[in-house]
Amino acid sequence: MHGPEFLSNPTIPIILILGAGIFLYLSVKNGNTVRSVRKINGAEILDTSYEWIYFTGFIGLIAIGIHLLAEYNLHWYDVTPIDRFTHAISGMAITAIVLNFNLTSQRKFYYTIAIAASWIAFIGWELFESVFVYLNPDGFIEISNWDTAVDLWIDFLGGLSICFLCDELTEWPEETRQK
Repeated sequence: MHGPEFLSNPTIPIILILGAGIFLYLSVKNGNTVRSVRKINGAEILDTSYEWIYFTGFIGLIAIGIHLLAEYNLHWYDVTPIDRFTHAISGMAITAIVLNFNLTSQRKFYYTIAIAASWIAFIGWELFESVFVYLNPDGFIEISNWDTAVDLWIDFLGGLSICFLCDELTEWPEETRQK
């Protein structure tokens, strides 16, 4: 077992995956996908649609649920390359979260900034893994330069794919389409 005993119960990941299904239903139910800037305490922080927020909840809960199920219940990390899949879906989730925010007024940089934010998160994760292995060399995490490079490449592909999906699932308001 690689973690706390309560994680060996599959109830938590199953609830997360079912919750993700509800978010997916909500994201496709209405069909109003036009993005708009929303103010929080007077600052223009969010630039999103409710459907994209629901989709972000879906992809985030799926990423966490699959990771927990694969790691603590099915023990797939020990016998399969499921790490590649979870890196891709986690890259999608982080990029989807970032795409809810008002990043820049120039749309051509929107996706680049979102993918860069995802990369920063995963470079931090790879550094955490390296420090963990350094402090606990007999632990369960296995790292190598090649594994790190592949993980970051897959994170990038996950982020890039969610950018394409965001472009297809949401619409920019008419006044910002030409930027």
